[in-house]
Amino acid sequence: MLRSFARVRRACSLHQASLLILVVSLAGSAMAAESLCEPGFVRGPESTLRPIPVAAISPETTPRVVTIQWLGHSSFLIITPGGTTAVTDPHSWQPSPLPPDVVTISNDHPTHNQARSVPGSARVLRGRTPQGEWIEVNIVIGDLSIKSLPSSGGNATEIPAQNTIFVFRTEGLCIVHLGNLRRPLSDEQRQHLGHPDVLMIPIDGHWTLSYDHIALTIMQLRPAIVLPMHYDFPEHARHFIQFIKDSVPVRTLREAMVKLTRATLPSPTEVAVLGYHEGDR
Repeated sequence: MLRSFARVRRACSLHQASLLILVVSLAGSAMAAESLCEPGFVRGPESTLRPIPVAAISPETTPRVVTIQWLGHSSFLIITPGGTTAVTDPHSWQPSPLPPDVVTISNDHPTHNQARSVPGSARVLRGRTPQGEWIEVNIVIGDLSIKSLPSSGGNATEIPAQNTIFVFRTEGLCIVHLGNLRRPLSDEQRQHLGHPDVLMIPIDGHWTLSYDHIALTIMQLRPAIVLPMHYDFPEHARHFIQFIKDSVPVRTLREAMVKLTRATLPSPTEVAVLGYHEGDR
C-alpha cells in the first residue's frame, strides 16, 4: 500500500512538473508573440536608466514632442525629444537637413539606399546583407529604439525584392516604416507589429501595394496616423486621397513636418499627407 501511495505521489509530481513546463512554455510563446507596437515602456531620464511604463507618465508633465519630417519619396527624418535623429531610406534628391545619428535602409533600390548622400557619419542599418540574408536589427540609440521585421518588395512584373520593415519607438510612440512593401502583411507580421501610432505606407499603387491592399493594411493595423510615402509628384497623392477619403479621414499639410505626442494622437485613424497643398502640380 505504501508503494502504491509512493507511485501515486511520483505520478502527481510528474504531472505537476508537466503542467509547470506547459505554463512556462505558453508564457514564453506569449512573450515571443508580443507586439512591437503595443503600449509598453519608454526610457527614463539618463540619470535613472530605468524604463517607465507609458501608463505611468503624468499628463501634467510638459509634453515631449516627436518630430517627423517627410524629405521625399520614402525618406523621413525622425527627431526624438532627447535629440536622437534617424533618417529612413535616404534618397539623393532629398538630402537630410542635418546629420542624423542613424540611417535605416529598407531595400537596395537606388531611391532608397543612398546612405552616401546623408551628411555626417551616421550608423547605417540594413535589414539584409548584399547576398540577401536576413539581419535582425534590435538596438537602442539615445532615447530611440529600432527593430526590424522581414518582408518582400518589388512589383508584380519583377522578382520580389527583399524588403525590411523598421519599427521605431520613442517617448511612448511606435512608428512603423513599411519600406517597399509589395504584399499584404501576413497574420504573423500583423501580430508582431500590433497597432502602430504612426504608419508610413507606400501609396504609389503600382510598384508596391495596390490601393485595395493599402486600405486593407490600414484597416488591419489601425494606426493613429497614416503618413503616405513612395511617391514623387502631387498627382500621385491626389489620386490616393480621392480613393481613401471615403473610408479614412484625410488631412493635408502644406508643411512637410508633423509634431506628435501621445496625447495629441487622433482617434480614429487619420491620413496626414505631408508637404501637400491642393492645386500643387
